[in-house]
Amino acid sequence: MIGIVGKEISALKGIDTGKIRIDVDKAGLYPATVALASIDGKDMAEIGKERIAFHSGTDLDQGVLTNTNMRFRSWSIYPTRDPNVWYQVLSNLHPVEFLKSYGLDADMSVTKEEAYEIIKAKMATYSAAELEQKNIDHGWCGQTCYTPEQWRDTEMGKRLQAHPMINCNRVVETPNLPPVPFTTSADKRPLAGIKVIEFARVIAGPAMGAALASLGADVIKVQSPNLPDIQSFDLTLTAGKRTFSLDLNVEDDKKKLRTLIEDVDVIIQAYRYRSLERRGFGLNEVLEMANKRGKGVVYLDLNCYGPDGYYAERPGYQQIADAASGCSYVCGKANGFEDGTPVLPSLPIADMLSGAIGVVDVMMALRDRAKVGGSYHAHVTLTAIDTAQLSPDVGLYPPDIVRRVQENLKFARMTPELHVEELLGVVVNAWKENSDLLGRDGYMSTFTTAFGKKHSILSPIVEYENNSNAAVE
Repeated sequence: MIGIVGKEISALKGIDTGKIRIDVDKAGLYPATVALASIDGKDMAEIGKERIAFHSGTDLDQGVLTNTNMRFRSWSIYPTRDPNVWYQVLSNLHPVEFLKSYGLDADMSVTKEEAYEIIKAKMATYSAAELEQKNIDHGWCGQTCYTPEQWRDTEMGKRLQAHPMINCNRVVETPNLPPVPFTTSADKRPLAGIKVIEFARVIAGPAMGAALASLGADVIKVQSPNLPDIQSFDLTLTAGKRTFSLDLNVEDDKKKLRTLIEDVDVIIQAYRYRSLERRGFGLNEVLEMANKRGKGVVYLDLNCYGPDGYYAERPGYQQIADAASGCSYVCGKANGFEDGTPVLPSLPIADMLSGAIGVVDVMMALRDRAKVGGSYHAHVTLTAIDTAQLSPDVGLYPPDIVRRVQENLKFARMTPELHVEELLGVVVNAWKENSDLLGRDGYMSTFTTAFGKKHSILSPIVEYENNSNAAVE
């Protein structure tokens, strides 16, 4: 869909892209994007050991998850006091405060195995409902691991089903804003000349911004100096972006942001739903700015649970969506657990596909803005992406195919305690050892960056026959 809408946009600019080409094997690598970087010949495992990700001079991680194993294992799946009921624990990016609320020391010196057992013993004293209430009371993430059927039967699951997965609409209050034609330049990529501001951390929102940048957009990532992020993801998901350090609790920084917004085309908002609204940059405030300048804007919200319902403002990451939707339950069965033991999906699929769906939303809105004017609001929901994968229209591979894939690629054992970075390592190691996927020509793009002279990442998935997807050197 990205390729098709990009072709439509290019046609509006007078550019014939020719045929769209997508290598399906390469597209299959897309969910693993964050694990496929290399710097001067060193893979992500070596990059992590040598802390190469910190060579840019900015410590985004701030030791949040990497300082101790207790912090690291605050992002795992644990059994509860209820028989065969598991819970996805996720300390947001505040593991010290999270573990303290359960009477645990985040800086205890223990192995990863010991850390899991310590937290496991504590979680087993609570029922799933008690964990849910405690985490809601403290503003933490967390989610009971449901089967797909159990999630669909919840009130939140039913509410989410009322919304389409691709959810982008023209704002009815902006009927008089004129069409905004696309600009033309030497850069023939579909989104050349489009300005995007990205408010996002971790994977889904940054993946969306990175894809828009690869399509030619000028993407500005606004990063608070006070909020940590996962450092290793910066190696792939800031590609093609500019970064600004702004604290939206400081009035001078708010003024700087208002200046940036004056000529912006797209805003990506992936913090807690309505978080920017409380700081004066929510949907309605930005729409008002767009009305005053006489030029429409595209505003995209991304969250875990959806645009409405009683969990809409609750924080959540990909792991939470996987637990809620039943994806973790399904992956547990695929890994040989028959008692309902869940296992996190081995790739951050909900995150990366949410990024891709968001790109479709943005491109359709920009296309329509160029034709009929107006402002547009889109909403992407992690859990909706997961539930769509489990729907009958998509379906699951039969057990025989799962078995054959395991026989061919020989993935190491996947279990409930593993963090997303560990699971990515399992998958990438199997690809390296038992396939030629990672050595194929044209699959990687290489640049010189602050991290190294040869910084390689997965190259764009969508290619056009006349090379109009290529950046201008």
